[in-house]
Amino acid sequence: MNDKRMLRKKLKGQAMTEYLIILPSLLLLILGVIQLAFIYQAKSTLNYATFMGARQGALKNANLNSVKDGVAAGMTPYFMHTSTAPDMPDLVKARLISAIEIFNPKTASVEILSPSAAAFNALNLGGSIPNDNLMYRTATGDGMSIQDANLLKIRVTYCVKLIVPFVDRIIYGLATGIQSVTNLTNESFWQSNAESRPNLCSAMNAAYGNGDTTIQNMNAAEASGLSGPQKTALAGALSSVIPGLNWNLGGWRIPITSEAIVRMQSPVIMTP
Repeated sequence: MNDKRMLRKKLKGQAMTEYLIILPSLLLLILGVIQLAFIYQAKSTLNYATFMGARQGALKNANLNSVKDGVAAGMTPYFMHTSTAPDMPDLVKARLISAIEIFNPKTASVEILSPSAAAFNALNLGGSIPNDNLMYRTATGDGMSIQDANLLKIRVTYCVKLIVPFVDRIIYGLATGIQSVTNLTNESFWQSNAESRPNLCSAMNAAYGNGDTTIQNMNAAEASGLSGPQKTALAGALSSVIPGLNWNLGGWRIPITSEAIVRMQSPVIMTP
């Protein structure tokens, strides 16, 4: 009887040991799935927003600012975080945040891939590429016909923010090619290994990392007797918060990309 009790205790102890061994990997897997779901949500929204940008550009002479505005409008739902039915203030706030994110060259890039400036100049049609009576037009230039030049193709790259703790650094390290594991701790990437695959988001990540380092230094220097205003100033160095919108520009980011093609509904007018 005693042998059976001892066996049960050993089995319980073994199960607990196995559970403690597998728990970190299980938590990492769960957090990773949650973060990847957020990235998928951002990518799906970006696909729709890219089409919206191309559509608006097609209606407004392929003007780049109009394309960006269309992309920002399409990304607005991504920045609406409310548990109740959204009202006008929520919509305005999300629209402003979306515009700031898309028009900021450190967080987004919007490119017009076609028609290119070289094709526009080679077609030699004056100040615009017409989009009427295309079946009767034969102009070609730089390997592109006038019919092909009436297809507006854009590419949007957005630096999506990683918001799930711990796995944000892992995914960031995988995306940017950091070799050292120190980026998984509280150390910032430039303190050990720089990004071996820098991308559009590198400048924003560097700014966020500098703020992170400042915060760490502040915590280490608390014993030296920093004043309240000094602590507040140093805490604000972690990242920039847009006044009134409560939107934090900082955070580890990785790029996601989407492309869209739409036939022009207005003449193409190339701007410098």
